[in-house]
Amino acid sequence: MNTKRISSTLETFNQFGRNNETGGINRIAFTHHERLAALKFSMLCQQEGLNVYFDLMGNVIARRNGKYSNLQPVLIGSHIDTVIDGGEFDGLLGVVSALEVVRHLNDNNIETDHPIEIIAFSAEESTRFNQATLGSKYFCGFLTQDAMRKIEDNDGEILYDVVQSLKQDVSTTVLPRKQKDIKAFLEMHIEQGPILQNKHKDIGIVTHIAAPHRFKLKLEGTTSHSGSTPMPMRRDALTAASEVILAVENIGQQFHKEGVVATVGYANVHPNTMNAIPGDVTLLIDVRGKTTRPREQVVSEIQKKISEITTRRGIEYKLLDLGQEEPVALNQQIAKIIESSASLLNISHRYMFSGAGHDAMNLAKICPTSMIFIPCKDGISHSPLESTTIEQIEKGTQVLIDTILQVSKKEVIC
Repeated sequence: MNTKRISSTLETFNQFGRNNETGGINRIAFTHHERLAALKFSMLCQQEGLNVYFDLMGNVIARRNGKYSNLQPVLIGSHIDTVIDGGEFDGLLGVVSALEVVRHLNDNNIETDHPIEIIAFSAEESTRFNQATLGSKYFCGFLTQDAMRKIEDNDGEILYDVVQSLKQDVSTTVLPRKQKDIKAFLEMHIEQGPILQNKHKDIGIVTHIAAPHRFKLKLEGTTSHSGSTPMPMRRDALTAASEVILAVENIGQQFHKEGVVATVGYANVHPNTMNAIPGDVTLLIDVRGKTTRPREQVVSEIQKKISEITTRRGIEYKLLDLGQEEPVALNQQIAKIIESSASLLNISHRYMFSGAGHDAMNLAKICPTSMIFIPCKDGISHSPLESTTIEQIEKGTQVLIDTILQVSKKEVIC
């Protein structure tokens, strides 16, 4: 493994979409900077002698043949898109570490039994389309072209129309994968939480991935003059939204011990001017849980509270369900291989669940899947302050390399 090469590659990708004022990274799905990063990844893979393909969703798939070409491939990867003003490591670390696995194999003339495929998924973040992991959903056969026609971004652009501009790069031979098409999938990622740092552990072995249930809430009051409308006669959508936001937080707090979190992460206020009472507010609500039952109980409580607040305030509302994911359990056999690799390297580790969603949650439905977490400073992610160290990256990548060497053996069953 070459840590200088890893650092240099990370820096190369983070030049695509860097905000020089904030230090944040802006590679929003299917924008110019995100597609440049996808193209750069494809070029680096070709330099390593890999066969590179783009599919309809702009996922980049690069294949290194194994000793037995008829065997199922072992997949490694993550995503290259970011949130608005995101960090330098979320998703990208998993892509660069996958590339480093291949570079390590090439440097040392190691031929694996199974083929290795490394992947840079598109549209993992929900920033643009308010739905997450779209690239890996398509890759796994869970997102049809008909469904793409019903998904639109915050500006009203239809996902199907957006991806049509990518068609000149698409290989017609790359189709969504099915069960038994893949031996295993591994994804390395920063934790995006504080547990590993607080517990002084180098590696997290992920057992489960929590999943979101998301909503768009539109509150409709009456826009009127802020100076001439008496207080008792107002139908203020923003003050109603404020109550809803606090209610979402309070209900989430009540169910914290059951592994549920609830967030309002987006608000759009109209007309959004000082001298007018807001008549319309749109909120995006994100409820996540490691198991479905308590999560859906929180959803029910939030829906009741929205009804109560709007009735009391004389506000109309529309609640659009943006979809729900199912929490998933990851593969125990691969987890044991990760644990063994970490122990042999004297790298501290712990089992844990992921509160954030990942592409791995889709792959887990069609093949044995596992994840490796490394710490991030103070648990901060989706922010320019997102940070980890090259020493932590080195430990995670070494465990990833050793795990892949085991999983890609013909006789190892996951």
